[in-house]
Amino acid sequence: MDITILVAKILGIYLVVSGLFLILKGKTVPHLLKDFFDHPAIVYLTGVILIFLSSTYLIQYNVWDGTWKTVVTFFVWLVMLKGLAYIFAPQMLNEIAVKKFRNTFGIYGLAAVIIGLYLFFLK
Repeated sequence: MDITILVAKILGIYLVVSGLFLILKGKTVPHLLKDFFDHPAIVYLTGVILIFLSSTYLIQYNVWDGTWKTVVTFFVWLVMLKGLAYIFAPQMLNEIAVKKFRNTFGIYGLAAVIIGLYLFFLK
C-alpha cells in the first residue's frame, strides 16, 4: 500500500471520529479543552508528537501536484502547524477553540466527517 493512501485513511478515520464527537458531544469540548490546556507538559508533548509525525511524512512525501495527494499533504501541513501552535502559542489556541468556535462545533464536525469519508475511501 502506498504510504500516501495509508496516511489518507488514517487521517480519514481521525476526522470521522473527531467530527462525530463534535456533533454528538460538542457541549463537552470546552471542558475537555480546559482540562487539556491546564497541563502544560501534556500540551507540549502533544505538540512534539504532532511535529514528529507530520515531519516524518513531509520529508518524503511533500506532494503538490494537484491530485488527491495534495489534499493529504495539505492536511499533514495543518497537523504540523497545530503542533507548532501547541508548543509556541497554546493559550492562543485555547482561546480560539473555546471562545470563537464554541457555537459552531456541529458545523465543523459535519465538515470533518465529510472530508474524513472522502480521504478514507480514496483508492
